[in-house]
Amino acid sequence: MTGSGASRSTAWDLRQYTVADAAADGPVVGEGGEPPDDGKQGVLLNLNAPEPDIQEMIGRSAAQYEAMNARVGLLMWAVKVFGREEGTPHDPAQWRQRRHEARAVSDMDGSDEEYEPGRGGPGFVAAVCLRDHWEEMSGDERDWCVNVISLEVERDGDNWNHLARMQRSGMSGDRLSAWVLSALLGKSLDDRTRRRVLKSLSVALTHAVDEVRAYAASGVGSHLWVGDRELALRCVNALATEATLVQQAIDTESERPYPDRRQIDEIAAEAAALIRCRFEANPVSSDAHQTFDPTGWVASEANSRILTILGQAPSEPAATAAFRRLASVLVKWWDGDDEHDERRGGRNHQAEPILSRQLEDFLLRAPAAEAATILQPILEAVGRHPREVSWILEGLISIEDLHPATPQFWLLWGLFADKVRDARWLTRIDAEHAHGREMIAAIFLGSWWKADVRHWRSREGYADHVHSLFEDLPVSSTVLGDYVRFLYHIGEQSLPGTFIRIAKRLRQGEPGLMLRDGNTIFMLEMLLQRHVYGRPLELKRQPDLRSAVLELLDMLVESGSSGAFRMRDDFVTPAPIQ
Repeated sequence: MTGSGASRSTAWDLRQYTVADAAADGPVVGEGGEPPDDGKQGVLLNLNAPEPDIQEMIGRSAAQYEAMNARVGLLMWAVKVFGREEGTPHDPAQWRQRRHEARAVSDMDGSDEEYEPGRGGPGFVAAVCLRDHWEEMSGDERDWCVNVISLEVERDGDNWNHLARMQRSGMSGDRLSAWVLSALLGKSLDDRTRRRVLKSLSVALTHAVDEVRAYAASGVGSHLWVGDRELALRCVNALATEATLVQQAIDTESERPYPDRRQIDEIAAEAAALIRCRFEANPVSSDAHQTFDPTGWVASEANSRILTILGQAPSEPAATAAFRRLASVLVKWWDGDDEHDERRGGRNHQAEPILSRQLEDFLLRAPAAEAATILQPILEAVGRHPREVSWILEGLISIEDLHPATPQFWLLWGLFADKVRDARWLTRIDAEHAHGREMIAAIFLGSWWKADVRHWRSREGYADHVHSLFEDLPVSSTVLGDYVRFLYHIGEQSLPGTFIRIAKRLRQGEPGLMLRDGNTIFMLEMLLQRHVYGRPLELKRQPDLRSAVLELLDMLVESGSSGAFRMRDDFVTPAPIQ
């Protein structure tokens, strides 16, 4: 192409073509099947057959492409079926046919390409069959499925390349295989198969790839507590022992000159090999998780996987102890940041959000007494670290919204509220850059609600807890603003009676200062509009409610609200007689 609007041209290698014999092949025809009448001579070219080596390469590529398509098709079917997704064209009843196809693909495919599209297809299909159709399968079918998921897990189990270890791939067959392995140990297995599965499970728990470890821990927590508690605890102790070995080796290496130190991947590989040797014979210390120090960088990542297992057993004493230690570790990290000492380097900012989420989820599922015990270190930190504690409370609100455990949530909320009532920073809560504002917002359920949300089901029957807290806290523009925000988003069902409570609090303070925040004025205006214009007769029938509404409107007018000025005129104007 030589310029804008230039015609496209294609260069042909004419050596690969042969001029056709016009007499043998017939004349060149144009549109309508008639020879072109343009005075030009047409030449018909036929493509030559490729050389034998090229033809062989084309054949191999076609076979590889066919195998890739088959793997991708299997993967898509298994992903949808394993996730039990409804409304898809993937029929779970085809499992036996899909298993047969997966076996054929595995037999014909010798590719070891790490990023081969659909590579995880056979592993996903085997996982579906093992999870959903164990009783329906023959011995040969079971053996094939167990062999596939074991090979999937073991393939990259010792790939200690740093970049490979950090990879995330939900479509890789080793992830799901690691999760399914522990489910097999609750089934009737012969000794040979059980040893194979235990060996693969030890590889999965100590896998070079972090994500495979996470899947393996999730599977152990989901499958083993009911059928084999001893093995579940063995997995926990194995993870704790491995992390301790790695941390000890790192500490030892840190005393050597930097050029002479071993790399972390080498240390991790050595520790993993040792744990795998110990795992099946079970010489792992039975109290390793109790003596395990979860504060270091390596240990905090291992602790996340330990808590993934323990988190599925809310009534297990070891779980209560582990999550109590986690709460103490979080507070220790917060204290270290405040003190700006050497401990700051030990805080794992990458693992902290994950660990916090695990703590929040466990608190809503643990027995109430144990949950209160676990939470104590966090509660004691309300006075020192209100911002960090507010993140925990906001996490509880988020989980309660998704997976309600309403009585438990309000029990925990009450513990936070009691600490807020006694917090020393309340006396300066309205100061610029005040300490504790995030905690006030969180305790009044000030999460990021969607704009159209007007009600939260979890507050039904518990709204008085929030109203009582509002009345117990000091007169403050910050407290008023967050309480009004609560009413604006999810507390509307408490209106209009709550107008009386707001007017009383404003009288107890200085309305001009308490209404200095424009957002508070806006939200209070909107709440009043919904009733002054929407339900005026209800407001006027109750003398105390009518007086409170007028008082609020007057205060808003004094604060410069033109909307309140119009509302007040409309509210006091008698309705015309019909």
